[in-house]
Formats: sequence, C-alpha cells, structure tokens
Amino acid sequence: MRYSLIVFLILLVAPALSAQDAPLYTAAKAASVRTSPQISADSTAELAQVRKGATLQVIGREREWVRVRVEGWLRESDLVVADSAWRPLSTADLRSDPAGSQGKLVRWEVQSIALRTADALRTGLNSGEPYLLALGPAPERALVYLSVPPSLLAVARNLAPMAGVVVTARVRNGRSEPAGVPVLELQSLTKR
Repeated sequence: MRYSLIVFLILLVAPALSAQDAPLYTAAKAASVRTSPQISADSTAELAQVRKGATLQVIGREREWVRVRVEGWLRESDLVVADSAWRPLSTADLRSDPAGSQGKLVRWEVQSIALRTADALRTGLNSGEPYLLALGPAPERALVYLSVPPSLLAVARNLAPMAGVVVTARVRNGRSEPAGVPVLELQSLTKR
C-alpha cells in the first residue's frame, strides 16, 4: 500500500516538471520530427529533420515516441508571421479595396528609398512618426509608406538608399489621401 502511494505521487508530480527541468538528449542518428506520434512514417507530416548529434530536449512521451523541443536559428526572411489574415496582396489590391485590406498581413520584397519623418501632409501616418519611403512589392514598384516601430528603427537607419529588403507588414490604410499611397506598419525588416 505504501509503495503504491509513493508510485502514485511520483506519477502525479512527474508531468508537472517544467520543460526547463527536462533532460537534454543527443540524436543517435538523423531523424524526422513529425507533427504527431505515428507508427508508419508516411502517415504524418514531417516538420523538420534533425542530424545525428543534434541536441534535443524531451518534453513528453507517448508509447515509443517522445515529444522534443529543438532550439536553432533560421534566416528571418525564410519566415512569415503566422496569421490567418496573411495572403499575397499587391498595392493595387490595397488601393482597390482599402477597407477590406485593412489589418491584412503582407510579406513583400521592396526597395527602401529613404527613412523619413511624417508631416501633416502624410495622411495615414502620425505627425512625427518615422516611416520608410519604399518602392514595391517586386515587380510592381509602386510607392508605399512603411511605418517603422521603435524596435526596427536602428535597422531602418542603416539601410542604404535603394536597398532591397524583405518586409512583413500589416496594412494600416490601403489608400491614403490625397495621393492614394498605401500605409503599412512594419512587423519585420530584413536586408536582402
């Protein structure tokens, strides 16, 4: 009875261990990381490959499978923000439906012309707000205003004129007055 109680308490407390307490393991061979535990290799989507020798953290177990956490680095330009509102849009799409495009997320390749500060003539931007004057998205090359948050200001300041950049941005105004220039809020900015 006492032994059963101890085993029960250990089983009760064990799942409560945080991922920080999970031990590290080394991959014994190259392996696929899958979306769910399955017996057949083709029955579940492959998320990633780990190489032999990669360090992994085991954060869960199910039958002969373990759930792992891998830490690593990817180029930011290889990612887009996970958002159900994201879909390819052109500046023409934004101008033709400014209300419908508001809040949408875009990932564009643009040419940064210059970092500027908004004045009262730039409707859709707050007076004094920093923005990138840019051409894009490729191959369209239309004029766009990209408001720059404080977290990206240092990167924007270091861009050379006409530098190619990949941006992820949320549409603030698809057609600002009087010139119809789209205004977007930068989420990420990566030099090409």
